[in-house]
Amino acid sequence: AVVSTRVREAVVSTQSTGCGQLGTGTTKRLDRASIIPFFKNKQVISAACGRNHSIVITLGQGSFAMGENVMGQLGIGGDSGKGKNIVNPRPVALKEQLKMAAGGHDFSLFLTQKGFLYSAGSSESGQLGTNDTGEYIDNRKTLFSAHATPSRIHSFFTLDQKTKTKVRIPQVLIRHISCGMHHSAAISTADHLFTWGFNGHGRLGHKTTENELIPMRVNHFRVSDKNQCVRIAKCSVGGVFAVNNIGTVYVWGMNNIARLECPYPIPIEDMYGWDVHDIAPGKQHHVIVADKSSISMGKQTKGELGMGPNTKSSSQLDKMNSVDGIPMLKCAAGIGHTLLLADDSSEEAKRLIEGLDVNED
Repeated sequence: AVVSTRVREAVVSTQSTGCGQLGTGTTKRLDRASIIPFFKNKQVISAACGRNHSIVITLGQGSFAMGENVMGQLGIGGDSGKGKNIVNPRPVALKEQLKMAAGGHDFSLFLTQKGFLYSAGSSESGQLGTNDTGEYIDNRKTLFSAHATPSRIHSFFTLDQKTKTKVRIPQVLIRHISCGMHHSAAISTADHLFTWGFNGHGRLGHKTTENELIPMRVNHFRVSDKNQCVRIAKCSVGGVFAVNNIGTVYVWGMNNIARLECPYPIPIEDMYGWDVHDIAPGKQHHVIVADKSSISMGKQTKGELGMGPNTKSSSQLDKMNSVDGIPMLKCAAGIGHTLLLADDSSEEAKRLIEGLDVNED
């Protein structure tokens, strides 16, 4: 994992899987959080992780990527690093100031401060949104080209319900992005949700299972009603979670909350009435922070549900009692672990946080 601290230095934690994604100049495992030397004197504003790669964004000093680059997912351009593991941070081949990045299995999305969206890596399922899979034939084998230099996604579309044709939407700017393993999601500045890429189990929410090579608006959320537009959207391994502007939480695709495969958004009734701050879909568990509660469900192998050592799994959304009452700003769900970022601005929150166990191992 890569995070930025209050003093804006990039910090790494957890182990490396041997691709150099921690950016420390080696593929050795790290079991304790430590500062990445390269970023020691840089102001880091955001960071993102893919399967085996990481992206770090600084303020006015460029954006950098490291780790697996087999399909050019680092976006560092050229051929020198393509197909290799990059163990030291290298500049992303974009001169514009980035706002955020997102990483998938073998691709990345880059969002600029101006709302322009770029992509790099594999487009085998259309996840780059550039209307191309990169497929070619070599020696009777089907292969897929690597896109090492970020390409801008210029076009965003909607499906005309009468003619069933795709219609381009002009002048779309993006404010938020998310990646699944092989699919992508983006929210525009008008709060319209677009998805594209691999569509197995209907994870794009378009009522089909066909892959999309271009960003398509999820028309379940009516653009004529601002309340129905999307505030939060996060890709899971096999689907998407979204929250509209009145706080209704939706899920679609392959998921273990609705316990079905659904190719269009369906509301999570258990979350009606909650003020949702953030959602973190994990591989086998999911976390939602809402009001002053942290809620989780799924499989527990290493305590990731936050419900104590005696809980093996939970098929229903349930509170983490140990942190109940503490308002959380953000959450993240990894493979076997969960992170919660608390808001300690109130005296009550400070008191509750001070009462938590401290692990100093």
